[in-house]
Amino acid sequence: MELMWWHWVALGLGLIALEMFIATFFIMWMGLGALITGLLSFMLPLSFTAQILVWTVASVVMVVVWMKYFKSPDRTHAGQAKEGVLGITGLITRPVTETSEGEILFQRPVLGADRWPVVADAPIAAGERARIVDVLGQTLKVTQL
Repeated sequence: MELMWWHWVALGLGLIALEMFIATFFIMWMGLGALITGLLSFMLPLSFTAQILVWTVASVVMVVVWMKYFKSPDRTHAGQAKEGVLGITGLITRPVTETSEGEILFQRPVLGADRWPVVADAPIAAGERARIVDVLGQTLKVTQL
């Protein structure tokens, strides 16, 4: 079986286009690996085995580089330990009183969401900045800065 360089380019463009519809953010790296393989096959005569090897290595290297260096390390995920979010600050969007919960907005998602219901020991007005001091189930406990 012989693949021409343009087969790899077509496969790469097809995989990148497929990424637009599926949005897994993983297929794109295989598509870019195919484009690299097509470029190398255009410049150098590569056997079928070498082409598959180049495609595999290029795809894996790009996924590893993406995960290690470019994916945002500051983003938190659901199920993260509460100690990982203590001290993060946000903006109070709904005032906190002794009798009602307020709401806080973060610039980046915290524990999977950017808005959280909050409670506090003292009232905090809307528009004030607050810091997380505890996680109480589905509610955050904050103090005013």
